[in-house]
Formats: sequence, C-alpha cells, structure tokens
Amino acid sequence: MRRFLWLVLACLVGFYLMKGWVWAETIPSVSQDETKALSLQHKTAGDEWFKKGDMKNAAKEYIEALKLYKNYEIEDIVTMATRISWGGKLKEAEEILREVLKKEPQNRRAKLQLARVVSWQGRQIEALSLVDSLLKNDPNDEEALLVKANALRFLGRADKSLEIYDQILAKREDFDARLGKAYSYANLRISSKVEENAKLLKPQYPYQKKDIDDLETYRRSLFNPAVFTGFSYFQDTDENEVYTYRLGFETYLKDLRIVGNYFYREGSDNLRTAYSDELTFEIGKRFTQSLWGYVNFGISQAKGDQDFVVGGAGLNLLVWRGTTGISFNKSVLIDTAELMENGIKISTVNYFIDQVITDRISLYANYNHRWYSDDNQADFVQASIRYKLKFGNPLVILGYRAVYLDFKKQMRNGYFDPDDFWSNQVFLTVYYETPKMYVYLEPFIGHQTFRRNGLWSYDKAYGGTGTLGVKLKENLSVEMSLEGGNYAAGTASGWKYYQTGFLIKYVF
Repeated sequence: MRRFLWLVLACLVGFYLMKGWVWAETIPSVSQDETKALSLQHKTAGDEWFKKGDMKNAAKEYIEALKLYKNYEIEDIVTMATRISWGGKLKEAEEILREVLKKEPQNRRAKLQLARVVSWQGRQIEALSLVDSLLKNDPNDEEALLVKANALRFLGRADKSLEIYDQILAKREDFDARLGKAYSYANLRISSKVEENAKLLKPQYPYQKKDIDDLETYRRSLFNPAVFTGFSYFQDTDENEVYTYRLGFETYLKDLRIVGNYFYREGSDNLRTAYSDELTFEIGKRFTQSLWGYVNFGISQAKGDQDFVVGGAGLNLLVWRGTTGISFNKSVLIDTAELMENGIKISTVNYFIDQVITDRISLYANYNHRWYSDDNQADFVQASIRYKLKFGNPLVILGYRAVYLDFKKQMRNGYFDPDDFWSNQVFLTVYYETPKMYVYLEPFIGHQTFRRNGLWSYDKAYGGTGTLGVKLKENLSVEMSLEGGNYAAGTASGWKYYQTGFLIKYVF
C-alpha cells in the first residue's frame, strides 16, 4: 500500500512538472530588444501628448516606458520624471528621481525637481533641505531660490519668501517669482501689494494665463466685499436650548480688514426663556510682514436690559516655522438662558504658539487666564502634538492633546467651574477637498477628571466636529457643521451636548 501511494505521488509530481514545461514552451518569450522597442513606443506617445499639452496622458505613457526599460540616458529619465510630476503623478516622479540620485547624487536637475515634487506633496522642510544643499554650491541659483521661496510660502512663512522673490526680481523680471510674490502678499492679507504685483504679470504661455486667472479668483475670494448669514442650534442634557441667528460682512479698505457681525440668540431651559443681542466689529492690519494686529469692539445686551461693552485686541507674530500671539478680550457669557439672565462678564488674557517641527510633526500650546465679574478666576492650559499620517488630499493627521482647567471657586452661576480639570485625548483630523467642496472631520476620544463642589468625577471624554463646505457658484458658498460630545470643557455649561448649523457666504 505504501509503495502504491509513493507511485501515485511520483506520477502527480511528474505530471505537473511536465505540464509546467509544456506551458512554458507555449509562452512566446519577449526579447530585451522588443521590450526596449515597446518602451520607446510609450515614450514617443508621451512626447506627442506633451506637445499637445496633455500632461496627464503624457505622464501615463512615460511611466509605462520606464517600467519596461530603465536604461535611458540620465537626462532623458529626469525629463520624463519632470513631465510625470507635471501630470500629477507625484509619487511616481519622486520614486524615479530618487533612483537617479542613487546613481548620481550630485545631479542638479534631479535634486531640484525632487525638491519641487516633495514640496508639491506638502513636505516643505524636506524641500528646503534639498534646495539648501544646491544653494551651498551656488548661492545665486535662481531656480533653487524660487523653489525655496515657494516652500517657505507653503510652510506659512510668506514674510521670508518675499525676501527671496525680491532677490530674484532684482536681477530680472521672472513670471514665477512675481506670481509667488503676489500670493505671498495675499497670504499676508496686504491687498494693495497683491494688485500691484498682479499688474506686472506678463504671460508668455497659455498656462501662465491660467495662473493669472487663478490668482485673480483667489484675490477676489479674499479681498472683495462679502456678506454672510447663518444659523445654529444648540442642545445639552441639562435641557438647555439655544437658537443663534447671524448676519455679517467682511471687506477691505486699502489694507485694513474690517469685519462686522450681529448675533441674535434665543435660549430656554426648564425654568426660563431669555435672549441676547450682540453687535461686534473687528479691524485688522499687517503692521510689518511678520506682525498682524487687530482690535475688536461692540455691544452685548441680554434680555433687553443693560448694555455691556465688549471687545479686545491682539497681536500675531510669524516666527520660526509657525505663529505665536497674545490677545486680551472682554466678553459676556451668553451661551445658555441662565447665563443670559445672569450677565456675567469675562476678561481674558490669552497666549498661544503653533509650530511645525518636522514635515510630519507639529506642536501647539495655549494658556489663558480669565477674570469673572462674579469674583471668580480660572486658568486654562492646552497642549497638543500632531502627526501627519498622510500628505496630500485627503490630509490625515493623528494627534494627542492634554487640557487643564482650574477655577478659583465654584459659584453655581450656570457655568462649568471645576477644580483641577484634566483631560487627555487622542484625535484624528481628516481634510478632503475638490474644486466644488471640502470636508473636515475631527473625532476624539479620551478621559476627563475633575472636582466640583467637593466631589470628584471620572469619565470618558468623546466627541468631535464635522464641516461640509459646498461652492454653489464662484461667489456663493454654504458651510454646514455638526459638533458634539460629552467633553465637559467644550461648552460653558459643561453638559453633554450637540450643535448644528450652517453659514451662507456671498462674495461681490
């Protein structure tokens, strides 16, 4: 029996070996010359698409060409990789350029294009490192300087990018440098300088005309007068309900940004109904290329009774790879019907710093001290670290934040006033956009603990926010939002809640 089984097994093995040999014999082999010829056909097709201005199809053909045959001249490979990146295939272009640099580490064209490609993917610090290595060899390399200026602008340091654009333009007029300079002034909200540089743009190619049109669309969206209206509904587990109606406008007078808002709120709970009106204005200006300042002022009235003057001022400074700022603000607690009735005023001093550490890691910290008109005080501290899991679209960020809140005493006046409140949270941020819409999501989960009126509380903390924006027309958009959770420090009242609403904006 054992011999019989061995004989059957031997026959099966022999059968499959023979089958594989016969199958292999029937498959026509493709020679290296034929593979190269097929690759050249794809490359030629890519060249034809490139001449027609169809970068996407050109990129597809070049990618196929390089899959089949990799021994092209280095300069031809760099050219194809460059055109592949223009077709939007950034990861594929990056992979090809890195292979070139393994063979020729000092290849200037490959390193310069790689810097552009990683910058377009959102990795500005890596891009700056690549161009700085080129600028060590030639500090006047205009192409490398332009990539560096663009990367600084994308990193949020438009003030630093302007210095480099000016260095390039001091020698000769350059379309890309002038375009970057106009965008930098737009990012800094200096409208007069945007118009000044936009007028100096002289297109020589069709794509440059599109660049000018895109700049003009961006300029109008930022600086043209706009009006907006909105509504929101709030509810918590303490039976609080608040309806908020909003009207507002935004405009620029020369380089002054002026914003006005009117809020009408109706609040109710099991014991009362109340309402409040609030009218505020804010004026902001760029004092230097790195310093933005603003003042706000207005009147708040609850239940048609006494008027309260509200307002404040702040300064934001661009520093290193981010922003830091300080502000002072005077406001009135009007988040629920009970708070509208009590009319408690708050004075707040706030400090913050927001910095990019690496292309993936960024840090944020915030501290404020509050003085309440009912003889209470509070300290608030928040710190977070964010890690980019995915660059591009969608952008995905994983983060951790810690929050500390401590009040001088408990007043029982309708607002959440704990001792030694701590919360540790993990959050996920997802942002996705298309030309017609965008989506922002940030769920979180963690825990929270605090002491209030002598009693300790330990609980999970969870919740999140979501926003959907839709561009109905070039100058008309609507934004819908939803947020909620049980995070006690997320609202003035401290209860589990949700809030939903919309905002409609029209740009003239």
